[in-house]
Amino acid sequence: MALRGRGHHYSWARGVVEWSLERAYRGGWPARMVRATGMQRRVRVREHRLATPRWPAGVRPVRIAFASDLHAGPTTHPELLDEAFATLQELAADVVLLGGDYVFLSADHIPAIAERVARLRPPLGMFAVLGNHDLWADDAVIAGALERAGARVLVNERVTLPAPFAAVALVGLDDPWTGERPTMPVFRDDDQVRVVVMHAPEGFVFLEDQPFELAICGHTHGGHIALPGGVPILVPGPLSRRFAHGRHDVGHGRSLIVSRGVGSTEVALRLNADPDVLLIEVGGVR
Repeated sequence: MALRGRGHHYSWARGVVEWSLERAYRGGWPARMVRATGMQRRVRVREHRLATPRWPAGVRPVRIAFASDLHAGPTTHPELLDEAFATLQELAADVVLLGGDYVFLSADHIPAIAERVARLRPPLGMFAVLGNHDLWADDAVIAGALERAGARVLVNERVTLPAPFAAVALVGLDDPWTGERPTMPVFRDDDQVRVVVMHAPEGFVFLEDQPFELAICGHTHGGHIALPGGVPILVPGPLSRRFAHGRHDVGHGRSLIVSRGVGSTEVALRLNADPDVLLIEVGGVR
């Protein structure tokens, strides 16, 4: 397949693999087979609470819902996407963040995500970043569909949340594997509570020693195929292996939380890496 997006590191070999898979998986039979055999795992909600002394007095905690790696395409069943978005709706979070990789193989699959995103109505809005598969497929088409659905796509961009959470500065980083490096610093000196949304743990390298309270990402799939206990067998990159899933203290009061994501890529079956969405409450020290 020819590279349609602006992503870097799309090799000739990768193009051949994707061209072959698009034809071999025609009709979405891998996702249907996993579902029909009862091997499709349910979407789990993983909850975290982050307390920071920088939280403004008298303001209640903000509830953040995060979903990543939806991978609409032949290896992710539409009913799994329905379940993930129904879960996001039920969480009733203040803001919804989306962590990239909305499609697998082709941007033609983005309407399946956009139509579901459009049904969400979090009071503080929705913000999205792009992943490596998006930048390879056609990031302009994908970003446009998400924007029309009501999700603001952030590419190395900083925004602040609406009142009463104006103290929260949110930065969305471009994909660290295939995108553009952000200009440092990504936050302002007077930002009070700093939250980073990025696709992969490798985005942490871009941040260097930049202070932040919370960084959220996906990409790893928790290994996708993992040993019992969630130990990943194969994860691309040393940081993705080190931070394969869950919450991590990365020093200087900074936390990194990694989602296993929802969908699938080359292999439809997940093993010991159940799909998940995150609910993160950020507030003051109790």
